Amino acid sequence: MEISSVAYESMEKTKQKLNDKLDPRTKLAWYGLMILFALICETPFQLIVVLCVGMTVSLILKGSLKQYRVMIAIMLLLGLQMLILQLLFCREGMLLYQWGMIKIYSEAIPLTVLGMLRTTVIVFASMQFLTSASPTEFTLMLMKFKVPYRFAMLVGLGVRFLPLMKAEYLSIIESQSIRGLKMEKVWDKIKAIIPTFLPFLYRAVRRSTEIALAMDLRGYGQSKTRTFASNIEIKTYDRVLISGIFLIMILSSLYKMAPFAS
Repeated sequence: MEISSVAYESMEKTKQKLNDKLDPRTKLAWYGLMILFALICETPFQLIVVLCVGMTVSLILKGSLKQYRVMIAIMLLLGLQMLILQLLFCREGMLLYQWGMIKIYSEAIPLTVLGMLRTTVIVFASMQFLTSASPTEFTLMLMKFKVPYRFAMLVGLGVRFLPLMKAEYLSIIESQSIRGLKMEKVWDKIKAIIPTFLPFLYRAVRRSTEIALAMDLRGYGQSKTRTFASNIEIKTYDRVLISGIFLIMILSSLYKMAPFAS
């Protein structure tokens, strides 16, 4: 039992190191490649292949896909909205059904599937990039792109702020439930948006004020330069990966613009 526990911890450390070894600029290049493929792919099969490749890369680097569970529910809700809009406004293909002013054409469902898959790839790539590095690494990456640290720090602060506000919102929901607010059914949660959002807005403003005061007290912005406890350095394998990604992007763009591609 002890040996298996040690082996599991070693495996987890190996996965964590594999993700941490890559420079944030390499992850940014991969993110750009995923977005490019999401935009240029024209068939559901191509988009499914791109999504599967992205999930495989995420599984190799992190060893788990649990962080994308929320995305599935959001994409199903978004897909339902896309389907309703396409059924109401799509005018491509053959007319299948008509009821008064409502006309349903044959291309409504294929366009919904294509739009949903394209959106899923973009959302997945965004989540993969935002969860692949720490807030400090995002800040250091922007500073490597010559962004002044006053603006680069805002990205890191924003990334740090999200889990903090999530904890605040969960605390508000718990407090309102203790006071008797029903949160059992979906309709109860919809009705609870207003009584939970206003305290959440107040806490967000209060947190922002506290952070601004703490930064002023520490002399933030008084110097043109700033030191960090850590640094990022692009390695040889990062250069190879970035070069390969840019080569694929260029070849894919040239193939897309070629006359025989259309």
